[in-house]
Amino acid sequence: MPFNISDFKSTFDRFGGPARTNLFEVRINRLPRGVSALVSPRDFRFFCSQISVPGINFEQATQIHVGQRQKVYPMGITTEPVSGLFLCDSSHQIISFFHQWAQQIINYGTAGGNFSEVDGKLPYEVGYKDEYSTDITIHHYTTDSFESRYYETKLEKAFPIAVGDVQLAWSENDSFLQMPISFSYDRISYSGEKVGGRGRLNRGDGLLGLIGAVAGFTDVVRQTINQGNSPTSIQDAVNRLNRVRNSFDNISDRI
Repeated sequence: MPFNISDFKSTFDRFGGPARTNLFEVRINRLPRGVSALVSPRDFRFFCSQISVPGINFEQATQIHVGQRQKVYPMGITTEPVSGLFLCDSSHQIISFFHQWAQQIINYGTAGGNFSEVDGKLPYEVGYKDEYSTDITIHHYTTDSFESRYYETKLEKAFPIAVGDVQLAWSENDSFLQMPISFSYDRISYSGEKVGGRGRLNRGDGLLGLIGAVAGFTDVVRQTINQGNSPTSIQDAVNRLNRVRNSFDNISDRI
């Protein structure tokens, strides 16, 4: 079938047109502990000029059998850092914000001496993650309804793992100063993903519930066998088989 530009345009129009890379904002849930810069969570969204929405990468294992092509199986999920660029203001509040945030993670400052404390941390002492981490949300807005419809990516317990270099140059007279930042996080979620609910295995939850269900099935089989070496009638044999089958079906429904 030949390519039809009219069909291409009409198909995109049904879904609101192509997405724009510039319709986004980045928000933080709260300021990390000990950061005294004047940037507030509301102000923060105006300074991020570029951000990468991380993808989903699977760890892989390769299985090779004689006489067959190798097969690759997913084994887990790897976390990718989030890289962003932040505009720097003339009063250096953004630069101070990230330098102070980094100091809450590991106190790199020794200006007060080798045993001086900053917010209770000695030089090169590592802070508590609950204090220096925060949630970061990335909103990518639709073209037809800016500020009301968006796709959200949420990073839970995020913190910077790299506060990048600030490039200064006399030749860059018409450029704005920007600072690259890389973030790590504990968990990522997307607004398009499915939300899980409580499974059918309700007895004790998880492994304990499964063990309980299997133990119950084992008890039924044992009781059925102990009723006698052989059924006393055809109906007795049918009843024994049905009890075992019903127990097995109950376990299958819970898994």
